[in-house]
Amino acid sequence: MAEIEVTEHIAQPAKPARKAGTAWGRQRNRTTVWLMGLPTVGMIVLFLAPIMVLVWMSFGGGTAAPAFAGYAALMQPVYLRLLGFTLQLAIFSTIICAVLAYPIAYLMVNIRSRINLWLGVALFISLWLSFLARTFSWIIILQRRGVVNNLLVNLGLTDQPLELVYNKLGVYIGMVHILLPFMVITLVPAMKAIDPSYVRAGLSLGASPAKVFRQIYLPLSLPGLVAGSMLVFTLSFGFFITPAILGGGRAPTIVLAIRDQIQQMGDLQLAASTSIVLLVICLALLIIYDRVSGVDKLYHRGGR
Repeated sequence: MAEIEVTEHIAQPAKPARKAGTAWGRQRNRTTVWLMGLPTVGMIVLFLAPIMVLVWMSFGGGTAAPAFAGYAALMQPVYLRLLGFTLQLAIFSTIICAVLAYPIAYLMVNIRSRINLWLGVALFISLWLSFLARTFSWIIILQRRGVVNNLLVNLGLTDQPLELVYNKLGVYIGMVHILLPFMVITLVPAMKAIDPSYVRAGLSLGASPAKVFRQIYLPLSLPGLVAGSMLVFTLSFGFFITPAILGGGRAPTIVLAIRDQIQQMGDLQLAASTSIVLLVICLALLIIYDRVSGVDKLYHRGGR
């Protein structure tokens, strides 16, 4: 009996500890709910709710208009041409940015000199400047009496000024200039994560620098290139300022059509339908891009 009493007496202090652990677990669960709940509510209010309203408006929004009138109107040739040019603009801008950004990011990661420092300074200054100011600056540079045309004429490379702005060429130049830093800042971390010993090992085994780059460095940097391409494509697909200013009405996109649908036509249903179609197309292309390029490696999910 004495042994049982001693055992019970020794075991008694464990009960408050168990209760304290339970209380701590409940407090942790409540904190987790609050930490997860606030961002979730914010996403619903600021993201999902506006999209749901846009979907509701695209189907008439309580008006007497037919539910699919907006989507049917988008099958007109004029909107199909605008959509085709918008896709072309986004795809080619992404390709040009990838081609230009890759060597810039490579220099920033692998060259230890003042060049690296100045490249980083130029990159961040370009990000800090306003999109609107940078777009208007290209008008000054590319206009008929601008810096570029004056230089070409003075060097004798052309007899008369070239049409470099207020057309599709001006839009491409402005888009690449604005979106290039986004591609670079996405590539730099991916390249910094590459272990230099892989490259040294390939060179020590007799592989040429070109073969090492092609079979080792490029595949390892591909996730960053894919992520940057997805970012640039998404931004360029819905870009408004640069095509509106540098295009001069000669490079209309589907985004500019949405502006006209609201301001000139006053057709909110058609504008909402166009916006939903753009969102669906962009999401579909990103999913296809993900499947083809294996961007899931960025998140360290199962290996392919």
